[in-house]
Amino acid sequence: MEDFFYTRYPKLRLHFRNAGVSGDVAADALNRFDDDIASFKPTVATILLGMNDGRYQDFSPEIFQTYARDMTMLLDKLDALKVRVFLMSPTMFDHQAFEQMVAKDLARGKNKTPENYNAVLAYFGKWGQEQARKRGYGFIDLYGPLNQLTTEGRVKDPNFTLIADAIHPAGDGQFVMAYSIIDAFNEPGQVWSLLAASKDGDWKAIPSLGSTSAVTGGEMGKRVALTLLPKCLPWVPLDEAKLGATLTASGHRKSNEALTVVGLQAGRYDVFENGQLVGTWDHIQLGKKVELQSDTDSLTLQQAQRVIELNKKRNDEAIRPLRNLYGKRKGMLRKGDKAVFEAWWNGEGKAEEAKLLQKASAIEDEIYKANQPVEIKIDVVPTAAKAPIKVKVPAKKAA
Repeated sequence: MEDFFYTRYPKLRLHFRNAGVSGDVAADALNRFDDDIASFKPTVATILLGMNDGRYQDFSPEIFQTYARDMTMLLDKLDALKVRVFLMSPTMFDHQAFEQMVAKDLARGKNKTPENYNAVLAYFGKWGQEQARKRGYGFIDLYGPLNQLTTEGRVKDPNFTLIADAIHPAGDGQFVMAYSIIDAFNEPGQVWSLLAASKDGDWKAIPSLGSTSAVTGGEMGKRVALTLLPKCLPWVPLDEAKLGATLTASGHRKSNEALTVVGLQAGRYDVFENGQLVGTWDHIQLGKKVELQSDTDSLTLQQAQRVIELNKKRNDEAIRPLRNLYGKRKGMLRKGDKAVFEAWWNGEGKAEEAKLLQKASAIEDEIYKANQPVEIKIDVVPTAAKAPIKVKVPAKKAA
């Protein structure tokens, strides 16, 4: 989700605060609310709790009442901050994956008797949806897409899963979650579109809103040269999330880069970006539309890859260690020794927090240098014709 916003809004300095801790229940979020959430003065908050709150067993009224009580207190605190809230449903518990996992390693099912647990999570999610309606929040359904795509996947592959350990979606499942969030935010799908059309014996260029373009040369019906300055970059998935991108059709739906050239003579044409070949199509396909967001030779895709690599570094080297630090904090709070906790937290704990936050901020500065779109020269030439000189432009340099 961060990758989407870093590439989609390069002119808007956004800051993300990952406030999740492994193993959390709603009560844990309450315990660290002031330090870990309120102190950062968020303008938008997304909440995902419930998987651990149900305790991996069949429905229990007492367990649910505890969850509902703590969630209500948490939502009241967010309301007091006057923050825009999106409440998310719990994700899916994959019973088939759990059964297969325990059959191989019985110990991995320890303390879990998840009979009907996926249905329990559905109940928790629908309770949350009703709370969102009453409070005027946005609601994001993560449960539905994960269940639906899993069911569809098992039509072709009976062992298909997005959640190999039954609980934690891997990269592809997390991409489905990110897509669901972005779709709930009603984010537009277009990165850029460019129409080049012959009119009155000349080429005309019509770019999408926010992008600029101009015709720089060409020959009517045979070739055209254009410049394009995109408003943003495409949303590129990490390698571990490419299936998730395919399942959601995220490139077409939320990251569309479209080139249309109307008025070419019959034949096949090469499309170059800054002298680098990105694809070959015939005049019919170019006259309808070609999409470039997933083309590995696209300069905007290469630049976007540099951005997501930096954000991966930010998460791996700063954010994940920070969340582990908060996990340690949670454990000490649960032990109840206030004096020991405060001595650690006000000394070593906060010093480590400050160091990690500084590192995250420094990498974010790099991200906002790498995500600024650059002008692209587009050449559309007959395949048999002498093409522009092919110059490989490294993504890092393009950034």
